[in-house]
Amino acid sequence: MLFPIYMTIAIIATLALGASRVDEAPANRASGFKACFALLANPFVLLCFVAIMCHVGIDVGTNTTAPKLLQEHLGLTLTEAGFATSLYFIFRTAGCFLGAFILRKVSERTFFALSVALMAVAMAGFLTLHSQTALYVCIALVGFGNSNIFPITFAQALKACPDKQNEVSGLMIMGLFGGTVFPLAMGYASDAVASQWGAIAVMAAAVLYLVYYTTRIKA
Repeated sequence: MLFPIYMTIAIIATLALGASRVDEAPANRASGFKACFALLANPFVLLCFVAIMCHVGIDVGTNTTAPKLLQEHLGLTLTEAGFATSLYFIFRTAGCFLGAFILRKVSERTFFALSVALMAVAMAGFLTLHSQTALYVCIALVGFGNSNIFPITFAQALKACPDKQNEVSGLMIMGLFGGTVFPLAMGYASDAVASQWGAIAVMAAAVLYLVYYTTRIKA
């Protein structure tokens, strides 16, 4: 039922974007890997790059870990626990939609701090709470909190190097490979402690990094 809804939203967004006029200055030259990676010498861009990795790691990690966590603590079947993924995306979608309006009223730094705070509360809840309702609330908090991390971080990186927008864009997209690194680390951590708490600990470390990154965001 959710997939037709997501498809409809995607089609509407595509049509709206296609009807929008975007004036961009023509690029003087194509940006290569060397030019993109050279930006990592900029400390703030490096912070943004790692923040993107953490964001994607939390995103992918929640999708893979939440159902297993419900199975481990509540004894749910895989089908029943699979609702966790849908719940996450419902609140992530809602966060993306509402974020556009919230950012018109508050600064990027304030909203980013609020988003990270929601995820920090969720991680603490995952480690200490075991009721079904509490775990669902934590999943929802991660979904909403993680929904606007990418666009805010991306915008911060572009502001740091306004004359290298192509290179910055390429580099930030490369940060999406955090979605492959974090699940691997989470798997090893879970095996090491024989519990999904290991995976939660890895995601909590990513959230802690975002807490630090919040202090470096430019208002």
